[in-house]
Amino acid sequence: MIFRSNSLLQKLKNGQACRGAWLFLGSPDATEVMGLAGFDALVIDHEHSPGGLETAIHQMRAIRAAGDATILARLGENNVAEIKRLLDAGVEGLLLPNVESAEDARRFVAACQYPPAGIRGAHFTVSRAAAWGSAGDEYYRNIDQQLLLVAMIESKKGADAIAEIAAVEGLHMLFIGPLDLTGSVGKMGQYRDEEVAALMKKAEQGALASGKLLGGAMVPGERASDCFARGFRFVTVGSDVGLLRAGAASALLGA
Repeated sequence: MIFRSNSLLQKLKNGQACRGAWLFLGSPDATEVMGLAGFDALVIDHEHSPGGLETAIHQMRAIRAAGDATILARLGENNVAEIKRLLDAGVEGLLLPNVESAEDARRFVAACQYPPAGIRGAHFTVSRAAAWGSAGDEYYRNIDQQLLLVAMIESKKGADAIAEIAAVEGLHMLFIGPLDLTGSVGKMGQYRDEEVAALMKKAEQGALASGKLLGGAMVPGERASDCFARGFRFVTVGSDVGLLRAGAASALLGA
């Protein structure tokens, strides 16, 4: 991967509404199909999915061969070693699940940035992210300004701490994870419940008031345009699994 400017981050800074999709299958072939669709970004999932680092690299190659989508990854946890390896492999942004405090966010940002701002170990002289070292100097000088760093708000505790989380320097976006948010108050998947609706609204408004970019996943029955109208700037509109399942069901009904 030749180091380049982050097209998704630039679009978001320009006020554009952007759409993304999740990659849960760990399949480079499915990833290539998704890459051809024209999403602004694709998110390689490492929280719930079977793929490892080598699989992710194959997926990155498939995305870049197919189009221009920005390559993001969701971490399994706030782990310095995992963060370092994904960044050196060439992801252009990271999502950290279930951020519940400013300390969570600070540890995340520090692991993504080189000293003196952070604690990321230097490997740009030979890393894939820096074109196997051939773009090492350019990568080192610019990567801290090009990485998109996203804190996922997925619990009531996280929603209550949004102001403190958003104040962490280096964090770009707060991303609302609606399903886990419902589960955090004992109402898994009950999106229309009054308590859940109030919590979702609180999280969204808190993120908007903080000045950080607001992102999130759609809930059932919602369209991306509904989210954009409420101030979202990045919305995940589906996944490789979901689209495959929906297509298979549609084909069977129409057969």
